[in-house]
Order: sequence, then C-alpha cells, then structure tokens
Amino acid sequence: MSTQLSKLCADHLRTSFNTLTGEKLKASHAIQLVAAFFGYKSHAALLTESNYPIDALEEAHVFIPDVKLIESRRKKLNQLPLNLPSSMELAKELVSFLTGGHYIGAEVWLHDSFETYCLETLLVNCQDSIDEQLSGVMAETNAGFWNQPWYEIDSIEDKKDELIITAFAKHEGESLDDKPFCGDSVDFQVQISLPRIAGRRGFYEFDVAVGGSVNDNWVDPELKYGTQQSSSAKSPLALELGITDEELEELDYDVHDNASKDGLVYDYVLQFSQHNDPDLLAKISDLDEYKATRVSVNAFDEPSSPYDLL
Repeated sequence: MSTQLSKLCADHLRTSFNTLTGEKLKASHAIQLVAAFFGYKSHAALLTESNYPIDALEEAHVFIPDVKLIESRRKKLNQLPLNLPSSMELAKELVSFLTGGHYIGAEVWLHDSFETYCLETLLVNCQDSIDEQLSGVMAETNAGFWNQPWYEIDSIEDKKDELIITAFAKHEGESLDDKPFCGDSVDFQVQISLPRIAGRRGFYEFDVAVGGSVNDNWVDPELKYGTQQSSSAKSPLALELGITDEELEELDYDVHDNASKDGLVYDYVLQFSQHNDPDLLAKISDLDEYKATRVSVNAFDEPSSPYDLL
C-alpha cells in the first residue's frame, strides 16, 4: 500500500493543481514532493522503506508533515511550475486529502518550522505533565510557580526508531513570604520521545520525561563549597560534582550552556558519555537518569589555593 498511497497522494496533488491553475504538474515532480511530505529525500527511499511502511499511517497517533523537506526538495527539481503553491499549502492540501479519505486519523502537527511548533505549542501543551514531574523539586523552594517557562530547544534528533526532542528551561517562581528563602527558580530539562510507526513522520503516542534541580546561584559560595577546598579536589567543577580532580580527568562529557536569548548564562549542563565508568558516575552529585547534571556559572573558574578563601 506504500506505493499505492504515495501514488494516490501524487495524483491528488496533480489534480488539485490543475483545478487551481489550469496547468499541469508533472507526475515525476508530484511523486518527489509527496515523498518529501512523508519525510523521505527521494521517492526511491520511500519505496525501499521496510521497517515503517506508510500504510501503517492509519494506526499513528501523531503525524508530522515534513514541510522543511518539501521546501528543500522543490529547490532541486527542475522546471517546476512557477505558480506552484507554497510548501505549506502543498502540505495542507495533502493532509486534507489524507484525513478526508480516512487514510489517517492521527493528530497532525503542521507548522513551517517544527522547532517553532515545539516551542509555541507542544511544550506549552505538555506543561501540566512537566509541572507534575517537577513537583518534588518545586517543593524544595519557597516559591509558587504560576508562569509559563521560557524554553530553548537543545536538539531534535531524528533517530532510526524514534524522534527525540530535548529542551532546557528555567521555571521562575514567586517567593512566598511565609517561608524562609531557599530558592525561587528551577532549572530543568525536558525530553519528548516519539516512537516511529509509519514512514518517517508517523508516530505512536509520545512520552515526556523531565529532570531538574533548584537553581542555587543565589547561595554564598563559601556556604556552598566551604571555606577551604580539599587538597584532593581543588577545582570548582570537581567540588560541585563531588569528586576529585583526578577522577574528573577520567570522565568524558559535553558542556552545554543554559542561557537567555540575550546571552546571559544561567548555568551549565554536563552531559556524560555512556562509556564512562559507572562506579565513577555514581559518585557525581545530582546526576539524572539521562546522565546529565547542572553546575553553576562559576564551575569552570580557575582553581584557587585553599588560602585564597581565608
């Protein structure tokens, strides 16, 4: 049915274009635009799909037309009609055909930019689930959290069997006067996983996983680290992680900054490789299930002598 469904879509695209303009759209052009709509770089790639054929689209819970790929593909096709509708209009026409013909019953996430859709719609709609998973961390503060966090997309990974969206955010609360101050904001990471079922853009129900911690940049460094640094762990980063400098040197990790849109860095996220020694990773303070943790903006300062703090 993959061949049949893609051909039906291509035929519909040609018919609708002819009805709209009175002109013809080549079959070879239509079939390539349809392949891009389903997330494939070519029609040949769509036809060779064996793990997730698009005929399973009727079982999908979420369908995400690839508008960006349609736009990219049309730039490589020669002699396309000059009055061909925009990539978004083509995607809307195909979605209408699929839903009207009952080829798809999934929720359709249609946007010019999928990253923008994630920021403006998906994460906003998931906020109740996110807050529920953060409730324990929020309880560690003396704040009430009523505002929508500002998210930044870290990555959108199109893997073989799933699509994974990772975002970072700061949840800023309002301090409550009836409690002693112990922090009023939470730094957190959200990972949304969409298991693939049909083609490159049809998915099962998505899963939301959240990890976070109270932002403690307000804490006096002397209270946080103590008045003296131990001789076995003199660097601020090793101190924050709760390990020695020697152990730190054995670890493989990436550093991501958590910053505002104007470049203000709130803190850093350390993402540790899966290949690190599990026993050594177990020593790291506040390591989450994704093998990531947050450290302060001062974590990469130059190591100082114990006497510098006296």
